Amino acid sequence: MDVIQIELLEEYKYVDFICRDMLGAEKRVTAYIEQMEATPPAVRCKIAGWNDDYRELKHIRRLRNQIAHSMGYVECTPSDVAWLKTFHNRLLTQHDPLADAYRITRETQNRVKAQTAKPTPITVSHEAYSCDSGSSDRLRKVLIAIVSIAALAVIAGVIIWLFSAK
Repeated sequence: MDVIQIELLEEYKYVDFICRDMLGAEKRVTAYIEQMEATPPAVRCKIAGWNDDYRELKHIRRLRNQIAHSMGYVECTPSDVAWLKTFHNRLLTQHDPLADAYRITRETQNRVKAQTAKPTPITVSHEAYSCDSGSSDRLRKVLIAIVSIAALAVIAGVIIWLFSAK
């Protein structure tokens, strides 16, 4: 095994762990690729470099499997390692294809919700103005109380006027 192959295996291990943590799957990089395959084409086409990332990730996984499971020499280039390091960094900064797909899907869902959302009505308590039987009873009692207070005020005014006139 040469230095480039060892470097690729080391970097692949880091990417593999991130994919396991991110997706909660034992398949790790394979699960990431399967998630890419399950992403709707309408979302894929909005992400620059989606197809290139997909092809390159499958290529890197194939190289890793060949290095790990074969006894012969596997052609691995410094550009393969460089791409994997860049992809690793993109995973860490959430600028990878699945993170972009998640953002696009979430933005689309939020836009749809905003377009279909009904305005929230302003709720005003109409208890005194309601026409159901319980509130008409309450309204009747309130009106009786108001009329009684008004009558008492008039009577008190008349009494005060009578006593002040003497």
